Amino acid sequence: MCEECRSFFHSLPVDQGCEGCQKVDPLQQIVKNNDTTIWYCKDCLQWKKQYPEYPFCHRAFFKYDEPFQQWLKQYKFIGDIRLAKSFVGEWQQLKKMYPDFIYCPIPLSAERISERGFNQVSEMLIAADLPFQELLVRKKHLPAQSKKTREQRLSMPQPFEFTNQSIDVTNQKILLIDDVYTTGQTIFHGASCLIRNAPQEIQSFSLAR
Repeated sequence: MCEECRSFFHSLPVDQGCEGCQKVDPLQQIVKNNDTTIWYCKDCLQWKKQYPEYPFCHRAFFKYDEPFQQWLKQYKFIGDIRLAKSFVGEWQQLKKMYPDFIYCPIPLSAERISERGFNQVSEMLIAADLPFQELLVRKKHLPAQSKKTREQRLSMPQPFEFTNQSIDVTNQKILLIDDVYTTGQTIFHGASCLIRNAPQEIQSFSLAR
């Protein structure tokens, strides 16, 4: 991607926003026992109540704004697979940010793969020469997330199951990777499947938030 096109995308601040997902606003504060103030958004506060044992920390490269949505439409929905190479430089940063992690892309259903022709996350990782493992399978074919309301996304039933029995993830570090993070429901569904297999750590990352 040339510098002019790259300038349309807005990077998320690294050390600002929600501690759990990098959402910038609105935030609510939590004061820990050592008087350290940590900021969380409403969604992450709810996730912390639902998964109190899960030290969740999601990070992303870009803001999910109009320029990014237009790019995603061309890549993901129109099917211009050439755009998988758009952010190779950004994806390759994961090697330094998450060393010794197993990279696990969020899977698509067989029906969605047949319709779209490719998994948009896997193709970006392939373009960036990042090895990954398909630890999850999507067992239920549901309407596209982009067509759902916020309430429908949050009430979505568990669509995944852990199937890659050839890989022992016990005490392993796993990075769940998706294209976009909205409510967090998809990521937490994936994490809840993996937690049962006793990994050492689960973190998550997306191209945009």
